[in-house]
Amino acid sequence: MRLSSKMVLKIFMRIKMIKSKVFIKIAILILIFVFNFNPLYGNDNETSLWVENLGNSALSILGNPNITNDKKEIFLEEIFTNNLDIKRVSLFVLGPYRKRLNKEDSLKYFQSIEDFISKVYAKRLLSYPSGNIQIIKNEAKGKRGNIVYSLVKFNDRPKPIPIDWWVIKNKVGINKVFDMRISGIWMAQEQRSTFTSFLSNNNGDINKLINRLNSESR
Repeated sequence: MRLSSKMVLKIFMRIKMIKSKVFIKIAILILIFVFNFNPLYGNDNETSLWVENLGNSALSILGNPNITNDKKEIFLEEIFTNNLDIKRVSLFVLGPYRKRLNKEDSLKYFQSIEDFISKVYAKRLLSYPSGNIQIIKNEAKGKRGNIVYSLVKFNDRPKPIPIDWWVIKNKVGINKVFDMRISGIWMAQEQRSTFTSFLSNNNGDINKLINRLNSESR
């Protein structure tokens, strides 16, 4: 049977529509895959579980009666050193003075700030006893990461302490803590205020800040 030109045109348009629908479906599947599994963003459950494990690791150290306070502080410092986004925090706390950080001073500064901040975070937690962590919710912030809200119930305190974790993935998709809010105070933002005030009173001299950090980390 010979097909008319109109029938051929109808068949061609039908094939074109089917191809378009298939293309759209494939495109949607690709977008869903990228949105849900892109390692730079991750999913909420994975981030919450990571925070829960990190919190329990710190709490297990606090609750170990066989470890002295000095050793507890060292172990907590290691946890924070391994899980903090040190470089991002280091630049953030400088505020507008980060523009004055040259290559010569940057290595000294990053090392000094790593020692200082890990000690600050460790000492803040060392003041608390052992307990358990409960994840309340996870708020996605897009490229700014996630804020994981948690409650930590300490064994000798009836009222739990709210601890919020600002988690950002690094360039290879690994979770890192950017900031922690303990009892309503963001620690990195608190340090930013302290650092910028110090630099403002010292003509923005980064080396003076490095010397102060080294003396306080001893």
